[in-house]
Amino acid sequence: MDPERRHRTVEPVPSNLNPSSLASQARFVSTWEDVPAAGDAPGYRVFLGDIEKPSLDDRQYRLIELHNGLRAVLVHDAAADKAAACLAVTTGYMLDPDDTPGLAHFCEHMITKGSEPYPAENDFHSFISANGGSRNAVTGPTSTEYWFSISPAELAGGLSRIAAFLHAPLFTESLTAREINAVDSEFKRNLQNDARRILQLTKNLSLPGHPWAKFGTGNYASLSGVGRRREQNISDEDALKETRARLVAWWQQEYCASRMSLAIIGRESLDELTSIAVSQFSKIANRGLDPRPAFKDDVWGPEHTSTVIFIETVKDYHGFSLSFHLPDLREHYTSKPASFLAHFLGHEGPGSVCAYLKKKGWLLDLSAGPTGTSRSVQFFKIQGRLTLEGYLHYRDVLHAIFAYISLLRTSPMPLYHFTEVSTMAETRFRFKEKAQPHRYASTLAHALAEPYPPEWLLSGDHIYRAWDESLVRQLLDSFVQARSRVTLEAKTHLDEVVGKGVQWETERWYGTQYMVKRYDEAFLQKLEQPDLIQELHLPAPNPFIPEDLTVHRSENSEPAKYPLLIKRSELSQLWHKKDDQFWVPKAHVRIDIKSPLAYTTPRHAMLSRLFVDVVQDALAEVTYDADLAGLSYSVTNQIEGLTVSVGGYNDKLHVLLRTVLEKIRDLQVQPERLCVIKEKVQREYENFYMGQPSNLSEYYATWLFMPTIWTPAQKLGELQSISESDIERHRDELLSKIFVEALVNGNMTRERALDIMSLSEECLRSRPLLASEIPRQRSLVLPSGSDVVSRKRHANPKEINSSLSYYLQFGEAIDVKLCSILSLIAHIVREPSYSILRTQEQLGYVVISSHWSINGTQGLAMRIQSTRPPWFLESRVDAFYEIMGDRLANMSPEEFSMHKEGLIVKKLERPKNLGEETARFWGQIRSGYYDFLRHETDASVIRELTLAEVVATYDALVRPSTGGHTRRKLAVHLLSQEMREAPPEHVQSPPPADSAVTAPGTSELLLAEEDDVRGEAESMFKAGLECAPAATPVLSDALGEYRRAFARVGGALANARASKTRTGGAPNSLNSGCAASASSARL
Repeated sequence: MDPERRHRTVEPVPSNLNPSSLASQARFVSTWEDVPAAGDAPGYRVFLGDIEKPSLDDRQYRLIELHNGLRAVLVHDAAADKAAACLAVTTGYMLDPDDTPGLAHFCEHMITKGSEPYPAENDFHSFISANGGSRNAVTGPTSTEYWFSISPAELAGGLSRIAAFLHAPLFTESLTAREINAVDSEFKRNLQNDARRILQLTKNLSLPGHPWAKFGTGNYASLSGVGRRREQNISDEDALKETRARLVAWWQQEYCASRMSLAIIGRESLDELTSIAVSQFSKIANRGLDPRPAFKDDVWGPEHTSTVIFIETVKDYHGFSLSFHLPDLREHYTSKPASFLAHFLGHEGPGSVCAYLKKKGWLLDLSAGPTGTSRSVQFFKIQGRLTLEGYLHYRDVLHAIFAYISLLRTSPMPLYHFTEVSTMAETRFRFKEKAQPHRYASTLAHALAEPYPPEWLLSGDHIYRAWDESLVRQLLDSFVQARSRVTLEAKTHLDEVVGKGVQWETERWYGTQYMVKRYDEAFLQKLEQPDLIQELHLPAPNPFIPEDLTVHRSENSEPAKYPLLIKRSELSQLWHKKDDQFWVPKAHVRIDIKSPLAYTTPRHAMLSRLFVDVVQDALAEVTYDADLAGLSYSVTNQIEGLTVSVGGYNDKLHVLLRTVLEKIRDLQVQPERLCVIKEKVQREYENFYMGQPSNLSEYYATWLFMPTIWTPAQKLGELQSISESDIERHRDELLSKIFVEALVNGNMTRERALDIMSLSEECLRSRPLLASEIPRQRSLVLPSGSDVVSRKRHANPKEINSSLSYYLQFGEAIDVKLCSILSLIAHIVREPSYSILRTQEQLGYVVISSHWSINGTQGLAMRIQSTRPPWFLESRVDAFYEIMGDRLANMSPEEFSMHKEGLIVKKLERPKNLGEETARFWGQIRSGYYDFLRHETDASVIRELTLAEVVATYDALVRPSTGGHTRRKLAVHLLSQEMREAPPEHVQSPPPADSAVTAPGTSELLLAEEDDVRGEAESMFKAGLECAPAATPVLSDALGEYRRAFARVGGALANARASKTRTGGAPNSLNSGCAASASSARL
């Protein structure tokens, strides 16, 4: 472009900067340059200043503004192996018409399914999926976003499609009639979701007419009601025509280019990205709307404050929230007063209100901070889960919180508090690692809508630039009972808390039962002048703040692709990789402590769970400072034992690890804390069965493939008989003999990694297990021809949804070619399953097709949640697999090649940060295969696959009409209690109780949950199945000097398998000597 044709404009320093920091910002003079139109290319403006970015960020950024007002940030990442984009619109459900709740959400559903340039409903989804990407959209109170990720080579095609549906959507009548059901299904999916129910209730209890109170999700009634209100006997067809008319009018009224912000991440140069963005997105109309609509009016009147809302929940728990309505704080982003106050009110260390309430036995957990988006309604919330005693003492809980607020108000605030908060914020930004491209694009698109100067687009949300004590104290002075509102949540409210003979009301949309009471006079006075609580004090200086942030860089031609096994003994095995690509002063340590005693019986499993919970409870106060300083830890129980994880800045990581391991080894269980933990675990396990049907059916399907699984209900039978001495004895027995497998990944040398292992062994003080004692997970194997159905009822009588989990078992993970074919099949059917079963057939909001893995076996899964019967859903899945069989057989070479390349892009995607790399390594270590290059092997095999090979496997293992004798199918039917339709007649009744079931039978068998309360028939069914072999390590250079030892073991196993094959077994085909070759059992 001829520089003479450009015109520069200078924007002043934003007026919303904190006056106390204006001097330090005076150097910012935002300079923009106009680039006039040239030929077919529209004009635009480009920002000429420097954008502040993390020190490790090697990407290039450009900020432009199109002539229509749309602003875009373009990111050139030369190393990107996945491109992404996100477009955010500053409109959401708070701008819904009053008479059509949910219209913004309905628009989000409709707009992506067909445009003038790309009229097919599934074009966008199909294009993204086929090219190795993913996509989604989200509607919020004041914003809506559309994002996708894709193969870098296909970025332009994705951008063309997203721009097309924003400037020329079709909103067809036929789609309107179907997609309204998808919105309704999404609403019904969340009917029993406590978080959704509570949010809508608290929104309803706002000033009449305030946009915050709107029903954002919408449902069939709310979206079709506008037509029905106009004409009493209107037909469904005509009512939906009116809905479509309202949708088009609303889109024209609220979707405007000046309200849009766009982020694009790709390998293309900034000039190329600019050209694509300008040419595609300049087509969107600017309708002259307010570019950043905000809602600043009060949301509560006097009738809403100083009140307690008692809410009946679906799940059994006790919760509370204390809320204060926040003023508009957008202009104070340099000092972030609300987030700074959250540092104190959400603190969990010594002297905090959280620690005080836990010691009283009233609190399980607590969080505090601002909620909501900057242009929406914002609250400062202090919320948590209570014990039963805490619920009974909820007034004392609130009193303690107000006492801490009073302490904050009257205490000096030493500068070290702000210094710690700002230092850690700056450190996090300085060493900010890359994230998944679509997540980063979403962050950038929303940042463009914030009032940051262009120079601070990346840093504005992160860095504290000014200490403004007067502003903090001004905000703190508004945290008074007269401006507060409380919710108290319980499944059943007790008379001693709510009173007798109270009148409950019903919320309109979700049917939530609630009651509102004002604070009584005595309680008001107590909150206005709270008593001094001696145990409360402000936090002391944080000893975990990192001091040494040195990164030990080394020259390398390319990053290593796997960790190296650097130690192997009878007791332990250590994997290590020195970071050679992310260059952050961080490390991640994962430690598996394996013991056969962790899960032997339901009692052992419950003891293990209680043990890790009491450990974390005992560590909460002492480790909170570490969390604030960028360190994290977890202790979890697994079937094989315990897993300890620590991660973060490596400077003091070893201190945290020692603290955690010493607590594990030497913990003395306190009786009063054990009572609290037991109450928490009991509610958690009971609530498990009240979860989303689709999640539960997935669990049930997984359990059927596991040789030993103790359900929450089985473990609960042991809970009440367990004492603190039982837990300590279990800990001692479990740790007496163990095998430790660990990974150290990050900014730690080999020597420091070995020190970490020595530290672990020193703290645990254990003897080694025998090799045969080390627990190894295996999967049960269905014989060829299996057609197994497990049928259960959902525990919640008000849950209207049923679900189907449909699983086809293929083979062992070690069979590279078979699993590569499976991956390709899963990739090919993913988008059509959504388009056909969800969009066209409208079976339900949740339709998920996936590649499923269970303990070394692989398969194809389909999960559907619906108000329709599971057996009907199963028939539609069967029909879908027939359709896909025909499509696959007739697929063109070009389309087949496109699908292969899209899957290869996914397989070869590199980890974006140290955490992702650690998770990838740890997944292979825990699997027992140590096949760190499996993704590259898979990609190579997929590249060579032929369509004939894929069709043959599909016909044998997926297609119902051709795989009757070769498929291995398991389906879980989870029925709503409201389901009145009877199962198909061909399903027979269960056999007499005294009949034996030793293996999958040759005749149909219904083992319904109500006929098998103790699970005996299911247990015998599983006992009749064989197990797939346990994982055997893949020999590679990752084994280092120990490769020869593994080779000897591997050779022996190979001989054993060969011998078994000669005697009739076929382990790789998952047919190793099963008691019956076919099954059509109904569980």
